[in-house]
Amino acid sequence: GPPRPTGSLVLQVPTWPLLEGDTVTLRCRRSKDSWVSSVRFCRGDEEVRNSFHETELSLSPLQLNHSGSYHCEGRVTSRVSRGWQESVPVPVTVHGELPTPHSSA
Repeated sequence: GPPRPTGSLVLQVPTWPLLEGDTVTLRCRRSKDSWVSSVRFCRGDEEVRNSFHETELSLSPLQLNHSGSYHCEGRVTSRVSRGWQESVPVPVTVHGELPTPHSSA
């Protein structure tokens, strides 16, 4: 279908390096004077989570295959408009655990 308008929804992803096994929370934020319901979190074209009122997606424990391009979408209601909106996609990269150096005996 036609692309949905973007602008009022923002997907917040932590800026620190994401390591395998960690817990990370993605937040779907809306603009100040609006309400959002029926939030969907997607990785690429695949729906990860669909919830009526949850605006956070917790990934725990993080796995390498959680990497990808994420966005959230939802039904946004404000004083001037109502309709489906989606956030700009945000890349999520999960790093493998750092290898421990081998101690030579």
